Amino acid sequence: MAENIPQDKEEKPGRLVRTESKLSERNHGSGSKGPDIFKLAIAVALVAAGLWAFYSVQNLSVYVRALFPVAGVIAGLLIVFYWCDFGRRLIAYIRDSVAEFKKVVWPPRKDAVRTTFFVVVFVAVLSLFIYAVDSLISWLFFDLLLKRG
Repeated sequence: MAENIPQDKEEKPGRLVRTESKLSERNHGSGSKGPDIFKLAIAVALVAAGLWAFYSVQNLSVYVRALFPVAGVIAGLLIVFYWCDFGRRLIAYIRDSVAEFKKVVWPPRKDAVRTTFFVVVFVAVLSLFIYAVDSLISWLFFDLLLKRG
């Protein structure tokens, strides 16, 4: 028996489709990997320059020289997180992860303690079982078969 499905209705993309397209655009980026790699190289070069300046300028105080790598790292982080698509996607991922983490329904403390206790007891019993089986196999192999004992 054929089902009566109206063919004349035109399906409009719903909110779910738009959300998936936004997520796929965000995950795949805009496709500009070359400029992002160049920007990341600039950030790495700034960090390396800060380290080089720290070790090459010996006539300044250690505290003043320590500002060179700190400035290099800060400049590199600014480039990565505010100028590269990679940094923006990483920040969006962390923001989305925190939002999902806030949606988690945690069990009551009593249930969490009880479950943790059961897991610890189960791991202890399983460890003793594995030790016993290992000792038995070792005894069978070394003492009975090879007669080393």
